Amino acid sequence: MSDTPPEQHVDSVFYRPPRKRRTESPLSRDRIVIASVALLDRDGASALTMRKVAAELDVHATSLYWYVQRREDLIDLALDHVLAGPAGDLPGDDVPWDEVVLRVAKQYYDAFAAHPWAAGFAGTRPLIGPNAMALAGRIIAALTESGGAEKDRMIAATAISQQVLGAATTAVVARGLSNAPAEDYAAAVGTPQTLDIWLPSFDDVLTLLVEAIRTRLNPTGPTT
Repeated sequence: MSDTPPEQHVDSVFYRPPRKRRTESPLSRDRIVIASVALLDRDGASALTMRKVAAELDVHATSLYWYVQRREDLIDLALDHVLAGPAGDLPGDDVPWDEVVLRVAKQYYDAFAAHPWAAGFAGTRPLIGPNAMALAGRIIAALTESGGAEKDRMIAATAISQQVLGAATTAVVARGLSNAPAEDYAAAVGTPQTLDIWLPSFDDVLTLLVEAIRTRLNPTGPTT
């Protein structure tokens, strides 16, 4: 999630008018993004280069520069791509604000945890793509419905964002440990039971966080 206002005009692929597809080229921005996500899922963050994405598409690397300017563009577009599903399934206006926060934060987390590279990139890049903005905007709108003070709502939004990114990163690390040889796993965390104690489920932590936010935003309880 990001609170970077569009008027700052950071140098981002999302603020540049996209070029039209060349009629003689089999390429498109969508194909480049899909190939980037496939490469990242298979080979990891370090594998993402313009040359390797071009190889995925069986084209020359220079062909990509009509659609993207640099590697950071690929990262930003890939991040927003994996958020497309959640952004298209947002809770409606009839859903209570705290339930909206729970559901949308969980959607965010699930999307990032499903792609081991995503949380690491998201922690270093401004999430200002249309899907990311739709998700963040829905959480902010829900917090506004709570009636709490603006400063407290922004604190709450930041806490949710940090929990999503931190938990997704931890989930990826834990998944890697669980796939390690038994002796390495034991040396790192002890037993699977130990890991379960120190890594409670995202849902449990998020529920606790939202309970705290509810108290902070409305300390006197709901009015009748």
